[in-house]
Amino acid sequence: MGGAALLSALKPLARSLGLDDVRTQERRLADALVEMASGGEVKASIQVTATVETLAALAGAPCADIQRALPISSQAVEKLACDCAITRVLLDSESVVIDVGRAKRVPSSPVRRALEARDGGCRWPHCERPPKWSAAHHLVHWTRGGATDLDNLILQCHRHHSLVHEGGWQLVRADDGRLLTIPPLPSAGWG
Repeated sequence: MGGAALLSALKPLARSLGLDDVRTQERRLADALVEMASGGEVKASIQVTATVETLAALAGAPCADIQRALPISSQAVEKLACDCAITRVLLDSESVVIDVGRAKRVPSSPVRRALEARDGGCRWPHCERPPKWSAAHHLVHWTRGGATDLDNLILQCHRHHSLVHEGGWQLVRADDGRLLTIPPLPSAGWG
């Protein structure tokens, strides 16, 4: 009975999100479970340890370390940083702490409300995820100098946020305000 209830709750979240959604049914169900458990918003308090080279996504840079999990890529760190507070802990080449910075602010409550009102949910074309199930995404990431203001933010659901940060997709705002989705090179597929 419990399994049937869980599947009933997951199925609407696990449906295919269009022609670009090449995930298996099992992967869509797993993603749906994460989305449901997080309430659509990833607001966990976690510690990620990374080098400056990792944050800059330099070739050959080591993976970042995350509490109670396997190492993660610079793209995964960037995705986590979109909608959470970050405290910088800078390590030297021998892993000695040389600086602890202040937390970077996520969108303020008024900016988040304005973002939800403006976007109405995930901005990926034809996606129907509501605002509360979407994260604030920086079009120009703050690690690259992007501001945390309404002009540089859009809402992205879990799936599409992952496509951008880990799947190689790019989001570009056209001169007329439309959001353009640019797929990765064919060799960089997403499964």
